[in-house]
Amino acid sequence: MSVTLDPDLLAVAHYDDRGVPVLGRDAEIAALARAGARDLCVARIFEGHLNGLGLVARFGTTAQRACARLDARGGRIFGVWNTEDEDGVAFDVADERLRLRGWKSWASGARAIARPIVTARDADGRAQMLLVPLDAIAVAIDDTKWQPLGMEATDSVRVGFDGVTLPRDARLGEPGDYMREPWFSGGATRFVAAQTGALERLVTETLEYLIDRGRDADSLQVARVAEMRVALETARLHVARGRDAWKAFDAAPDDAHAADVVVAADCARVAVARAATGILERAMTAVGARGLVAPHPFARLVRDLQMYLRQPAPDAIARRIGDTAFAEARSARTIGSARSTATGA
Repeated sequence: MSVTLDPDLLAVAHYDDRGVPVLGRDAEIAALARAGARDLCVARIFEGHLNGLGLVARFGTTAQRACARLDARGGRIFGVWNTEDEDGVAFDVADERLRLRGWKSWASGARAIARPIVTARDADGRAQMLLVPLDAIAVAIDDTKWQPLGMEATDSVRVGFDGVTLPRDARLGEPGDYMREPWFSGGATRFVAAQTGALERLVTETLEYLIDRGRDADSLQVARVAEMRVALETARLHVARGRDAWKAFDAAPDDAHAADVVVAADCARVAVARAATGILERAMTAVGARGLVAPHPFARLVRDLQMYLRQPAPDAIARRIGDTAFAEARSARTIGSARSTATGA
């Protein structure tokens, strides 16, 4: 896959030393939505590019940050490869070099990304981020099992690192940094923004299709479109809520704001997935089989959205939302009881 990230997208891919977008969260989220509306496969690579650059900015050394800025300006694409099957990737240290072994799965952009951040286990079994110059080493590519329902162009294949060696300074941050909150869970705000951008395009394309065929006055279609619009507005509101939680945390990075970032991102994941399910069903019904063939864009939009919505651990996210709600309710009851006791009520 040959990925080209447009200048208007690359313009927002700059972060300060805290990992905060230089142009602000509004610009970051808007760019992800634009990317999603254009092409979800490119949006997936762009989201990984932002994630990777943010991790280097937040956890990298001064030298790593400087090199990342130069690489990004030179057109090298960053990404993050964390998913793995079975034993995954591990490394040991010998002769001042890191010796890698094992495989990563779902390595999006495997043939296009030049600077993936790869999580690997050290000798103590701890997860360590490695900043890998993929254009300077030889890795194995296994695409035999990459036959997805959608998002084919992301090239999310298996990548093998057996025999790869890296300098010691390829390590990014400390063991466990990749999973630090709120960045790990709160990062979901990025991909739901891209998904919502694709939903916006799907609704727009459906409206145009029906208008062109004189079906915009059909009462059933009007009702169907109304439901699509409500679902889209719900998705937009949750993305905005996640964005605003990040803005509050950027301004005051304390525990309370960090927790709010995670709650907002979790809720956005569930809400956008539900909104997308309703919009997809209604769009396909509205355009029928005729609309799901070329040159109309619906077939690819539907396939890519259905695949991109399959983010990991949906049940765990729903459980965390419920557990948080109960924890907040118990805390409120405890505070209320203490106040009543103090006032003699």
